[in-house]
Parts: sequence; C-alpha cells; structure tokens
Amino acid sequence: MTLSTTMTMYKSLKIGSLSLALTALLATGCQNVLEQEFRSELGPEFFATAGGLEGGVTASYSIARFFWGSEGFTYTENAGTDESILGASDGNTTFFQYTNILPSEGSIGSIWNNSYQAINNLNGVLKFGPSANIDAARRTTLLAEAKFLRGFYYYLLVRNFGDVPLSLNFIDVPTTSASRAPIADVYAAIIKDLTEASQELPNTSNQSKGRATKPAALHLLAKVYLQRGWSAAAQPTDFQMAATTARTLIDNQATYNVGLEQDFADVFREGNEYGKESLFVIDRNTDPSYAESQFNNSPQIANGNKENRANFFWVSLYTNALNVNAGIPGAPNNTVAVMDRDARNGRPFRRFRPTNYTLNTAFADRTTDSRYFKTFQSAWIFNRTTPVTTSRGTLVAGRDTAIWMPGVEVTEAQRRAFKGVIISPSQYTADLHPTMTKYTAVNRLTVNESSYRPIILFRLADTYLLAAEAYIKDNKPAEAAAMINAVRQRAAYKTTNTPAQNAAAATALAITPAQATLDFLLTERTRELYAEYARWQDLVRTKTLASRLATYNPTPGFREYHLLRPIPQSQIDLTTSGPKFPQNPGY
Repeated sequence: MTLSTTMTMYKSLKIGSLSLALTALLATGCQNVLEQEFRSELGPEFFATAGGLEGGVTASYSIARFFWGSEGFTYTENAGTDESILGASDGNTTFFQYTNILPSEGSIGSIWNNSYQAINNLNGVLKFGPSANIDAARRTTLLAEAKFLRGFYYYLLVRNFGDVPLSLNFIDVPTTSASRAPIADVYAAIIKDLTEASQELPNTSNQSKGRATKPAALHLLAKVYLQRGWSAAAQPTDFQMAATTARTLIDNQATYNVGLEQDFADVFREGNEYGKESLFVIDRNTDPSYAESQFNNSPQIANGNKENRANFFWVSLYTNALNVNAGIPGAPNNTVAVMDRDARNGRPFRRFRPTNYTLNTAFADRTTDSRYFKTFQSAWIFNRTTPVTTSRGTLVAGRDTAIWMPGVEVTEAQRRAFKGVIISPSQYTADLHPTMTKYTAVNRLTVNESSYRPIILFRLADTYLLAAEAYIKDNKPAEAAAMINAVRQRAAYKTTNTPAQNAAAATALAITPAQATLDFLLTERTRELYAEYARWQDLVRTKTLASRLATYNPTPGFREYHLLRPIPQSQIDLTTSGPKFPQNPGY
C-alpha cells in the first residue's frame, strides 16, 4: 500500500534522512546524540548506523511534541465534551461547538502529516536498524521502542480518522496514489507492534520516562484492545484481553517499579513528572537551547509548534477581578485589580473553563474526595507591589488572600468580612473561574514563557480505570468496582488527616459492584483525569459523546459524523493517481 502526501518529506533520501538526523539532534538535550559528521547526502543506510538507529527513534519521540501541549491538539482532545467549555480569550468555537470543522483545519492536518512522518521514520528504523553495528541489547531496545511508537502513532490516526492508509514499509519514492485500509487491518498491525514491544522492552528505562518501557507498552496495548472492542472491528476477546493486559501491569507493580502516589496532589507536582505513577511522558527539556520553544525568537533552533503551552490554556483572568460585588447590597466593591500576572499563577489564556457538570456533578463531593482542591486553584495570594486597600484593610503581599473561589455561594456578611474578593459559582464567567492546575509551571524563564515540564501521557491510575471499563464490558462488576476503588481510595487521602481519618474516608468512597456502571466510570474519569487529553476520545470510544453532550453541555452543532475527524484536504487533493481518496462522511 502506498501513501501520497503523508510522506512528501521523503521525496529525496538526501533531504528526508538529513532532516531526520537534524530533527534527532534537536529532540534531545544532549548535543552528542549523533556524533558523526553530517553529510550532504544520507541514504537508507543511515538507519543502519548506530547514530541513525538512535537518531531515528529519538526523532520520532520528538514529533509527539507537535501534539501534547500545542493549542490545536489541545482543542481536538479536550473541547466539545461534557467537561470543558470555551473560555473568554479565544473566539475559536470550531471544536467546542462543532461549527465549521473543515478538512482544511490545520490542527487536524497536523495529526495526519506529523504522525505519518514519524511512521515513515520508524519504518526505516525497523527495516534497516537490525543491521546496525551497536550493542545487541541496545539494538533490541531501540527496535522495540520503534514498534511501540509506530503502534502509538497508528493508534492516534485510527481513533481520529477511522480507516487510514497502512504502510509498514519505508517509503523512499514519492507516489501520487493512496488508499485507506480497514480499521480491522490497522488495529491488527497496532496490536502486533505493541505486543512485540511489550515483550522486548525493558521493565524500566535508565534514560527517562519519555522513553518507552514495558509498562507503557502494556498500558497502551490494553487501551487499544479496549478501543477495538468498542469498534466495528471488535473481536470476541477484546475486553477480556484489555483487562488481562492491564492487570499484567497492575499486578506486577514492584517488577516495573510503578505504583499509585499516596497523595493525588503529588501526581502533578512540578518536578515529579517521572514519579512512580507516571508510565510515559512527552518529554521536555529545561535547557532552552533544546526545548524547541520560540518565545522571543529564542533559541535559534526553534519550533513554536512544539511549545508546551498547556500551562496557559486553563488559567483564569485573575488579574482583572474588578467590580466583583457590584450590585450586591452592603458588599465591598473593588475597582482596583488585586493581582498582578506572575509565573506561579500563570499566563491567563482562558481557552478552557470547566462546565457545570465538571464543577457540580463530577466534583460535587469536596469533603471526602480530595481531588477538587488538588485539580483547581481556589485561592490567589496577593502579589502586587502596589498597595491595595479594601474596606477591611490593606492587603499584605505573600500573606493575604486576594481572590477566593470557595466553590459555594456565600452570604453578604461573609463578603463584608473578607479582606479580599470572593467569587462564588454564580459569579463565574468566561474570564473568572477556577484555574485547572495540573500543568502549572512556576519554574520558567519569564512570566509569559511556555512550560518546560514533561506532560504525563500514561499513568497508572488510568490503567486501573481502563481495566474497570473492560470489566464492565465483560460483565464483571465486582472486578470493575475493585479497580475503581483503588483510585477512589487514593482520592480520600489528605495530608491534614490522621491515618484513622484517611482510612475512614477511603471506606466511605468505596463503591459496590452494583455502582460500577459505565456512567459512573465516565464521571470517575472526569474526577481523576480532567484535562488530561483523554475526554474526547473517551466519549467517542464509549459511544456516549452525543448523550453526555445533550445532558451536560448541549451543543446544537454536533452531528454523529463528528465522531470521526475529516481527512485532510491536502491528502485528497494530492492523491491524483488511481481512485479518488475518500473523505469521511459528513465533510
């Protein structure tokens, strides 16, 4: 099977391979990843060298930076669901309201083009890499990483587009014909790659959690079985295999050196991205020379499309909390901003804000379940150098709470007694709302700089919930409840509780097998995984997007055909030989 525009960067082996080598150099924090002198011509034999094998795999990891943390991909994975609605600072309603999603949409084209670029890199690695003159164990690991990554990118494609071109061979000659393989064939190829990767990868990585390991492969393989089990290509044992694969990881945590963090707050604590719960991350680098950031046109080696801006997208406009109490009798009004922008509180892009479902249904329990206050910022400490005086006195920097979002309605007396500004749920707006803090990045070069934090893509709590979903579909509610309870009981933990109080809270949060339904699980996934680039695919996979939108976030523009993304128009236009490349229905 051949591809057309998906592989256009490989029209020439000279250009393609040299581009790959340079990409590999950029993608690492070590200047010596490729020590050979770059030549003007690099052919397929490049992959058969030690540097080519290492560089080909490294470059393919780097391509994932086009997605997680970028603005367009963040829309495609998080918008248009029950969890989030549009914030104030961006008029881009396309993915939130399903208006005018076109085949020319750049963020959709990015998924297609960059995934196929990575796949062809990996096809070259897998074709020529076995003959590389490199330590045998290292060669085995790199080839297993290549299989993991090829499965990873094909999974990204099939869950977004359905039938897609399937090529497992390195393409070095341009072609103008292309066709789509059935999803059954694509899933079979993914499962083969991931199964082999899970057998050949090491239990842990001595480099970083940005490299594939057996736990990462098992997690992704379980998810692919689950995804196929819901699809038209379902096999009778898919849900059983999803559960079995997930349990292989869950039941052998000591072997793989993984485990749930005791405190949910530690999962996303800055600096703990390689913690024991993390299985796989999209790596970043604190060295600005290799972080692929374009802020202020620096560094020279830059690509703004690979910036991690996740630290901006959910941040409220805390710098403009003015006239909050206007019209409330007896409540002190503020006509002066009580906060300045700083790195700790973030750059207020306001692309996303939580829905009422997220705040009031998923996170309704804020007493026993600790996750609401560990997911959302509810207090802002006064940070202005210019003094601000309210009716209750002058705010003291570093000590007084300037803005408080208690999450419940308050009385006028409570407002009058508070030194700063109280914003209750009835006052939330597209500008002012709780800030989601999972991607907060305090340690940045400047206040407006993008994040250098790795993004956690797979983590063990999700493995438990994937196993629960598989058990629900396999009609094993007791096993499903046990998986869900492992996550919920961790959610009960608070550092301010005594051990007895934590134990009592964990017992209170446990559910019965009768409660282990798909609807409960989807709401549990919001509590645990809000904003983790999973919701759109979760609802599409479980065929609940339409019903949950109707219930929690009515979206008149949504149609059933939106369950697949449009094939990029460039792919259709440049397929000029053979049958016309088919578009997905509705577009």
